[in-house]
Amino acid sequence: MFYEPSTLAMTVNVLASSLREEYGIDPEPVFRAAGIDPNRRNTPQCRYPLSTMKKLWDTAVATTGDPTVGLKTGWHITPAHYYALGFSWLASENLLGALQRVQRYMRIVSTASVELEIRDSGEHYVVSARFPDDSRSPPKEGIDVGLTALLRLCDLVSKSEVRPVRVELTCSKDVHPEAYREHLGNNIRFGCEVGSFYFDKAQLEEPLPGGTPDVAQATDRIAEQYLETLDPHQVASQVRRLLVSLLPSGKADQDRVASRLHRSTSTLQRQLQAEGTSYRDILDQTRKGLAEEYLRQRKLSHAQIAYLLGFSDQSNFSRAFKRWTRKSPREFQAV
Repeated sequence: MFYEPSTLAMTVNVLASSLREEYGIDPEPVFRAAGIDPNRRNTPQCRYPLSTMKKLWDTAVATTGDPTVGLKTGWHITPAHYYALGFSWLASENLLGALQRVQRYMRIVSTASVELEIRDSGEHYVVSARFPDDSRSPPKEGIDVGLTALLRLCDLVSKSEVRPVRVELTCSKDVHPEAYREHLGNNIRFGCEVGSFYFDKAQLEEPLPGGTPDVAQATDRIAEQYLETLDPHQVASQVRRLLVSLLPSGKADQDRVASRLHRSTSTLQRQLQAEGTSYRDILDQTRKGLAEEYLRQRKLSHAQIAYLLGFSDQSNFSRAFKRWTRKSPREFQAV
């Protein structure tokens, strides 16, 4: 089955702000022309398909008469536009950690074809983006938004201006170069094979005033759970989420799970097999992940954890945990 890439619906509100504040244009006719449902724009987890976003950007460029509308729009980004990723960004210990979260959770914002890489060149941290599949890549205006939005978010958490010491762009220098220099800085090379920002290492490693590791980890978990819902392997994700709610009852057998998902047991088995997994594998993985999280928190006794994971007693939980990790629960907590 073909899964069309999609973009987080709330990011459309960034364009609304840009149209009003930069151009004095009412965004609603632009959205209607592109088929954007105004009732979905403020729903944090809703998404728009790539084809709709391409139409929206085409309409925005035609309405404003400005091919650099994407660059201007990125400056209107706030962390809240990026759902859990935005709040993880705010709580990151330094800009390097924040950028690594973008690399890890970029698919929250868009599932279009993009590969982000962060590497240490010795003198700089280099953030690069590749678009391996043109047919599933974001439109040029969407890429421009990403360039300035990244800098906007850096400025917000660092409380100062953060700019790359060098920029490499894949576009030709004939494509509004002055606009890129205005927004990204003067040290730009055009026509490069890969688009890259070169950042000063010390600036990215400096602790951020709002860095809160516990909050960052908590929002990371929300981001990871949301990413699961974007997985085209939807059946396995549905089983995993259902198990989390059923395990404490001790009634999380395959037949019950299949019934709750409105499938026969044989259909569920066949669908999971097509996704390269099985009910037993998902059950073990879910229990293992929850067990490790509960043990790290150190708020529950081992007997309570056993109950929450649907084991009949603590000894059965301990045996299963040792099978998963080669450590007893106490040995795991002692590390």
